[in-house]
Amino acid sequence: EFQYYKPEEESFESSHDAFRSALPRGFAFEILSVYSGPPNIAFKFRHWGYFEGDFKGHAPTGEMVQFLGLGVLKVDELLRAEEIEIYYDPGELFGGLLKGPPILETKTTDSGDNTAEKHSCPFTH
Repeated sequence: EFQYYKPEEESFESSHDAFRSALPRGFAFEILSVYSGPPNIAFKFRHWGYFEGDFKGHAPTGEMVQFLGLGVLKVDELLRAEEIEIYYDPGELFGGLLKGPPILETKTTDSGDNTAEKHSCPFTH
């Protein structure tokens, strides 16, 4: 219930749709440092974009969101990628994507009036 992102419930398409919607200008992947050469190339990276679309019920902030990580790319003798391992803290990214306020849901009453219902903690009432 409190997990912000459930990968086991997402397909490749639904995951990419959610991130494309939240980061409409793209989600750049930038290599910051390379620590070793072939065949096992270790590197540091930054993945970043601007949070300009909603994400999982949270309004956009317009701010840059990013996370840093490490990777190891295994290549063959022709430098073709064979395997890649990526290590990062997902909290760095999701902290920025969940920073926006919850999006108000519009509810239509029997009289046809639209009223907004705000998501809030039930223990504050």
